[in-house]
Amino acid sequence: HSSRIQDHACYGLFVATAYGICSVTITLFNKAVFSYYDFKFPITLFIAQMCFSLTFVSILKAYSPEKYGFPVTLAMSKKLLPMALGWVTYGISGVIALKYLNVPMFSAFRRFTTIIVMYGEYKLNGRLPPRDQQAAVLTMCIGAAIAGITDLAFSLPGYCWVITCAVSTAIYLLFIDKLGKESGLNTFGLMFYNNMLAMPFMLAALLVSGEMALVPHFPRLYTLDFQVFFVVSAMQAFFLNFLIFLCTRVNSPLITSVTGTVKDLFTNILGMTLFGDFPFNPPNMLSIA
Repeated sequence: HSSRIQDHACYGLFVATAYGICSVTITLFNKAVFSYYDFKFPITLFIAQMCFSLTFVSILKAYSPEKYGFPVTLAMSKKLLPMALGWVTYGISGVIALKYLNVPMFSAFRRFTTIIVMYGEYKLNGRLPPRDQQAAVLTMCIGAAIAGITDLAFSLPGYCWVITCAVSTAIYLLFIDKLGKESGLNTFGLMFYNNMLAMPFMLAALLVSGEMALVPHFPRLYTLDFQVFFVVSAMQAFFLNFLIFLCTRVNSPLITSVTGTVKDLFTNILGMTLFGDFPFNPPNMLSIA
């Protein structure tokens, strides 16, 4: 039955749409945790998301080794380490950038990922999209640059972090495509290695950040509504990562990146209205659009 679904003409479109929807919801949930609840500990949230993913993949592997199993070897760990490093950088820079930027500005700057992926695909595989698609990507990037110039809530640290996020996201997607094919692992195997290899770096970041000492004193730590948002955010990260891997492998890194840009339209509208941290400015709104 599953093979028939995968052979469907619209399977790639379905996967890309699912990724877009999941990406919108996790961006808004992360922003809610940071802005509405004033939880200023992004590394802690990221590690919680990783722990959930590792646990869930391990349960699937134990439940059905034939369907979800994969080998765990030192050689494979070394091979997939660059992918995990790209993910760590993308993850940390993304959640920190959301502390400084409103959702529309964060989404606008993330558009630079697409042009970097397009260049990377050309260098690695000799693939280039048609000229009209190239022009569309360039227009989006110019709009993002103008959005930064006209942003009333100017934040240089936020811009630095989101550009770092865009570059590392592109590298991460390109590595998923390249190393996913070379490793021969299934999507769950790639996710397991990604989280496992990234965990030491994330724990080191947790120690350096000083969050461990501060999180127990967070005033809303034991309130039910905050806990629900926190747990849902951690759960969504698993599905988001799964869909990123699946979309990149079923379609391509460029399609995954473009899908992320399309979903930003919905993220921007919701972000402008839900969080109250977006200063309305006609030139800025036009450039984001």
